[in-house]
Amino acid sequence: MKLTNEEAKRIAKEKIAPIFQKVSREYDFRKYPTSQYHIFRNSFATLNASNTDIHNALIWKWGHWGKSNFPQRHKDLIEKIIQLWPHFVQSEYTKTSKETFSWWKNKLERGNSARFITIAYITHLVHYMEPLPIIDQHNFRAMNELKENQNPKKKPSTWDDVFELKNFMELICANLNCNFESLDRFLMMYGKNHVARN
Repeated sequence: MKLTNEEAKRIAKEKIAPIFQKVSREYDFRKYPTSQYHIFRNSFATLNASNTDIHNALIWKWGHWGKSNFPQRHKDLIEKIIQLWPHFVQSEYTKTSKETFSWWKNKLERGNSARFITIAYITHLVHYMEPLPIIDQHNFRAMNELKENQNPKKKPSTWDDVFELKNFMELICANLNCNFESLDRFLMMYGKNHVARN
């Protein structure tokens, strides 16, 4: 369901603005340090991500920042992405976000959408200036609740879901006078801590 500007204005004014600061303060900057995010975001966007940048970007997204140990499946996926990165950089799929998403989806997805969040996150890093959201189940749930979607999709799994969240966030930012990054933090916390999970 595409949001109209009038609906976005109402959501921003009535639903988000009154709680924006309170909910945003719930974000854990120790778990997701902004300075580190900016470092690897910039290296991905210029297609100059080092192996360390790739490693750090992924442990940041998965909430492992500062941990000495995390699941082997995540370690294996980091290694796979490090191996694929030079091939991606040399490909013709770096120009648009949709092409980038499709390239990584083709390389990483295994018959289901289990790696969707990682694929969408890599796409976000490469094309963050577009801007693209850091989509996950929390901000997707928040969007659905704020839009009052009936029988919403529980988890994002397609490019259309990324694009729907992007459009929602652009309209809300325009009506709330905030930036994409701060709205993303709000939506993550709102979806995680304030919206019932079905």
